[in-house]
Amino acid sequence: METLVKEILNGDKGALEKLVKDIQGNIFNLSLRFLWSKEDAEDSTQEIMVKVITNLGKFEGKSKFTTWVYRIAVNHLLNLKKNKLEQSLSFTSFGKDLENGLSTPSYEHADKNLLVEEVKIGCTLGMLICLDRSLRIAYILGEVFELKSNEASEILEITPENFRKRLSQSRTTLQNFMGAYCGLTNKSNACRCDKRINYALQSGRINKAKLNFVSADTLNKSKTEMEKLYSTSAIIKSHPLNSISNNKSNEILNILANLKSIV
Repeated sequence: METLVKEILNGDKGALEKLVKDIQGNIFNLSLRFLWSKEDAEDSTQEIMVKVITNLGKFEGKSKFTTWVYRIAVNHLLNLKKNKLEQSLSFTSFGKDLENGLSTPSYEHADKNLLVEEVKIGCTLGMLICLDRSLRIAYILGEVFELKSNEASEILEITPENFRKRLSQSRTTLQNFMGAYCGLTNKSNACRCDKRINYALQSGRINKAKLNFVSADTLNKSKTEMEKLYSTSAIIKSHPLNSISNNKSNEILNILANLKSIV
């Protein structure tokens, strides 16, 4: 990627497009897991990409290029104003919501499997939102992206020891919550994703005409992986969230290609 950076700084538009395609998927996945909302994640991806490209000249090669990009992305996300979901959601309120959502009738229609996955992913991402931001980003970097403590700590600009402490705390917090409520990690729990479909539809958590997290194309991959795994991190890592929409991707490319200066 360092070669692409040099080519971009020399005005190569083809190199710019290649670099964008190489890194925007990871930025989008990071943003989506941090923010929950696909729309917010796409907007943040665009903003982060502009910051990355306009600051390419400041990349000195002292760390890996991807580490440098993640640092920009993480700082951007940590400094965002909290959205409504993040302001209102806590493990206490979420636990009560999970219990209340089991009283609605079972959903039995042709698109049930698709909506089960939508509920499943939305719910587990909601659990991430309940974490304090510093713990949430540590969990995403360490468990979902599987970065080593030396690289993750460099991104967060903390010591490896402090990163490991944050990661351990976030793991324990999520495991305890899912162990108490989630049927995916503890089969004795009452909460099942299929039982919450009607509740999610009635409360507006799911819009059948505009699903946030899954499509028919991603359903089989997600379902197969989820059926094998019952650990907290494995469930979250199995989300099929690696594709930013084509419209937003093209919009980002157009914005970056028309920047007047890359420094």
